[in-house]
Amino acid sequence: MKRPLILIAIFATASSAAWPKVVVAFRLASPPLPVQAGQQFSLCAANVGIRSIDAQLEFVSVRTGAVISSRQLTIPPPGTSATMPDPCLTATAEQILAAGVPPPGEPALVVGVVVVRRGLFSGPSAATASVQVTAPDANGTRRLVASIPLALATMIHGRNTPIETVH
Repeated sequence: MKRPLILIAIFATASSAAWPKVVVAFRLASPPLPVQAGQQFSLCAANVGIRSIDAQLEFVSVRTGAVISSRQLTIPPPGTSATMPDPCLTATAEQILAAGVPPPGEPALVVGVVVVRRGLFSGPSAATASVQVTAPDANGTRRLVASIPLALATMIHGRNTPIETVH
C-alpha cells in the first residue's frame, strides 16, 4: 500500500507547476573555428531518432563567451508527416566580430553548439549536427570552405550518455 502512494507522490511532485521541470540534456559542439571576413557559418541539426527532439542551436564566441545567435526548434523524427522546420541557424563573420572584441592579436573563434533536451520520463532522443562554412569566390559565388561534424561536448565514463540535468 505504501509503494503506490509513494509513486503517486513522486509523479504529482514532478508534474506540479510550483516545481521546476527537470530536463535531461546533451550537447553537441564543434571545435573552435577561425573567423575570416566574408565567411558565413550555418549550423544544421538533424533528428535521427524515433521521437521528436527539442533542440537549441547557438553560435558562441570562444574569445568573449558572447552568444552570437540562438534558435530553439522542435524537429520531428524522419518519415513523419509533421511539418519540418528549417533546421539551420546562420551567422556571418560580421555578426561574430560584432558580438565582442577578442583580445588584441587574437583571431576571432566561434563554436557551434546544439543542446538537445528531453523530459525526464521521455524516451531517448538522437540527433546529429554539423557546421558548414562558406565564403565568396573570385566571382562572388558562395562556395563551401569546410563542413565540420559536431561531436558530443563531454562524455561521462567514456559513454555517450546525457551529461547534465537542467532544473
